[in-house]
Amino acid sequence: MLSHAEQPRDEFEGLSPQQMQQLFQDFLGPGSIVKLRGDVPAEVLQELPLIYFIRQFLDHLAEKEIKLTAKGNLPGKLVKDFYATGRLPDYAIEAGITKLKGEDDYAPAQVVKYLPDLLGWSKKRHGKLSLTQKGKKARALPAGDFFEQVFRAHFRHFNLGCADGYPEASDVQHAFPYVAYLLLILGRDTRESEEYSRRLRQALPMVDTHFGGYKLEQVVFIRLFLRFLAYYGFVKVEDRWKSATVTATERFYEVFHLDRDARPAPPSEEEEYERQLRTALFDAETGGQSWTSGDIPLEALEAFHAQVRDLEARREAGDTVVIRELLDETRITPPSDINDPAAAERAIADLLDLLAAISIRTERPDELEALPYYAFLYDMLLEHEVVPPGPGQSLLLPFEEIFLTHYRPHERVTEWFLLGLFSLGDPFPEDLLASKMRLHNRVVPRSQGLAYIADWQARFREIVPIGFVPVEDHDLPAPSERQAVQPFHVTYEVVHADDGRRETLEGPGVVELLLEQDQWVVTGAQFPGFTP
Repeated sequence: MLSHAEQPRDEFEGLSPQQMQQLFQDFLGPGSIVKLRGDVPAEVLQELPLIYFIRQFLDHLAEKEIKLTAKGNLPGKLVKDFYATGRLPDYAIEAGITKLKGEDDYAPAQVVKYLPDLLGWSKKRHGKLSLTQKGKKARALPAGDFFEQVFRAHFRHFNLGCADGYPEASDVQHAFPYVAYLLLILGRDTRESEEYSRRLRQALPMVDTHFGGYKLEQVVFIRLFLRFLAYYGFVKVEDRWKSATVTATERFYEVFHLDRDARPAPPSEEEEYERQLRTALFDAETGGQSWTSGDIPLEALEAFHAQVRDLEARREAGDTVVIRELLDETRITPPSDINDPAAAERAIADLLDLLAAISIRTERPDELEALPYYAFLYDMLLEHEVVPPGPGQSLLLPFEEIFLTHYRPHERVTEWFLLGLFSLGDPFPEDLLASKMRLHNRVVPRSQGLAYIADWQARFREIVPIGFVPVEDHDLPAPSERQAVQPFHVTYEVVHADDGRRETLEGPGVVELLLEQDQWVVTGAQFPGFTP
């Protein structure tokens, strides 16, 4: 678990799961890889358009109350004063599409009105806005603290999706910390907004729950770029016909930076005791033993325990399904249709994307090459039975767990033996053979078995495997700890070397196996076309 949590992941653009966790639970804090620079000059922060407007707004309130219109809007003159500064122009107003009369015509003015209220800096009474004691103190805050409080309240508590016509779900808004990370590593170049939404979907597939397809691109552009970051001058956006582009400004890099060595603040003794107590009670309840990260929030720990209880309850109720049934099998290429590592890598990436879309993940062992790994995914993982993940849940299926659950050594060694025979262009893997073998009813050393295989392969110009199915034969003796017999049905096509004749061979076969030095190896085999 520790290794998994600390390993960089491609779908997280190089971040580890542990870094992702800290990015979301402690954004801009000690554990966050995205941080505010501590040396930003005060005048830089004070001149950010939205910050400037809010300071002007508080200054107005410090002088006297602001009387709202009958509709509850800011006075039109105040809104026009904000706009007249030229700090945050609006395309529709500049183009004459919209005539600026008041708050309803200029979206930043609505943010200026509501954010101080969310922060407790202003209050509304009898149709008037006034400054609170907390607001008076806010005016004296250092520029960095003032900006951080406004910025946090903006993306955490203000509804960035108000009146944009898309679902009210806040999934995209909550994903902003990851978008901030993407901007820090990609933002200097002008990119299509769609690239950010695609990378967001790759890292957090659950955003598709409410914003599937093209909707996600639109919502990311409108809510995070156009009506949030652009208000601070952090991005330059262009809304073109059929596409939109985003470029991070130098001001963004002046304010934010990456801290690759970020570490969370150590928990207090009380938090550590409570975490250990909850973990111990959970282990006693489930009869298991779990490990808990020392920096996981208590709320997240309780949510995790609740998810485990839910999954176990559904498992006991029989609410399970084979993974293959959750996917569109027409989009999955059988391993038999793949004959080179490059094609296997593409098929692996496509299949992992399909799995991520249903919140199922697995990891590839470093030593496992593309072709056998894809065969593992197709033959074992897709046949694995799971409780389908619910909203907000995700399943991590370790390679070893799946492999040991589905691995049938007699069947696998038999399959590898046949594939070795049929692969004319590659040397036969001699470690599949026992040190001594049965050949023509005689016991011979492995070298003679390899010589027979080479002579047999030389009879053919081409061999194409078509089908292999392990079968059960209850008339055969049951396998012992050291010996076994594996029956099967095989179909393959050959092109004879002497006359170019093409022939399909099909029928039952059998492989004799022996456990030698803790590995199952072949001592003899017989099937149509191969009768030593």
